[in-house]
Amino acid sequence: MADPSPIRLLLIEDSDIDAMFVTRLLQSNPKLAFKIDHATTLADALILLREIDFDASLVDLHLPDAVELEAFEQIRALDARIPIVVFTGSDDESLALKAIESGAQDVMAKGHVTGQMLFRAIRFAIARQLKVMGFKADANTDPLTGMPNRRHLESQFVEMHTLAQQKNQAMSIALFDVDHFKLVNDEHGHFIGDAVLKEIANVLLGSIEEGMLASRFGGEEFALLMPGSDIEQATSLVESILGKLANEPMTLDSLTITVTASAGLIAVKDDESWGSAYVACDEALYDAKTSGRNRVVINSRKPHHGSANI
Repeated sequence: MADPSPIRLLLIEDSDIDAMFVTRLLQSNPKLAFKIDHATTLADALILLREIDFDASLVDLHLPDAVELEAFEQIRALDARIPIVVFTGSDDESLALKAIESGAQDVMAKGHVTGQMLFRAIRFAIARQLKVMGFKADANTDPLTGMPNRRHLESQFVEMHTLAQQKNQAMSIALFDVDHFKLVNDEHGHFIGDAVLKEIANVLLGSIEEGMLASRFGGEEFALLMPGSDIEQATSLVESILGKLANEPMTLDSLTITVTASAGLIAVKDDESWGSAYVACDEALYDAKTSGRNRVVINSRKPHHGSANI
């Protein structure tokens, strides 16, 4: 009996004969059902990937509009989650090894594959990728709030900044620090303090737009990457977040608590490194906290040697 939830597979193969051969192999197994979408070019495949949530992809490395690992790399860049099995007629072992080193789950030779081999390769690829993504999620997630952590935000900065530059878009960064958070812990205990941090995380995640990344940066500090937002747009968003915190009391375990936060904000410069951007944003946050708190300060990029840890 076929599986009631078929595996959604993207087959990227320029040869209609090979595509038909693969389809017949996969549809010959009565215990495992596949729903197959076929693309003959990388361009068509990328369109399908943007429209459909595939379980796996079977990719020929030799396509009319892509050579060697180009197709593989562009698919990974668009959807790092999807497990990829490389299906090739080439006997180039060095290319196969490069594909594996780049993250392919398996490499299958067209002239030496059976239906059972293909079933196993795809199923194992999905299982292994789920395991890998689980490990990555644990490593990149703050355990208290479930938000992306500092490590993940820093790793995403270069990619998001590069993409913004390619699109000729602005990018802004904000750092938030909860005002007088130590008093919350001292007066109400760490259980309530943790609950406050979770609520702040919810406010941030509920306020950002598609393409942005909010993170718990550590302790009572949060960060926000805003590709596509210039300094005026970013200021409006950050002020809205600070307003929600200040004007909407939290009800936690029968307690009503109001917290405020301070924020530092910068417009990222072209080709700026994460280290430079972080220092500039942290200086603005320091100014926000020393000038009264519960406000956002934009860094003018003048020399400053303060620290936000106050």
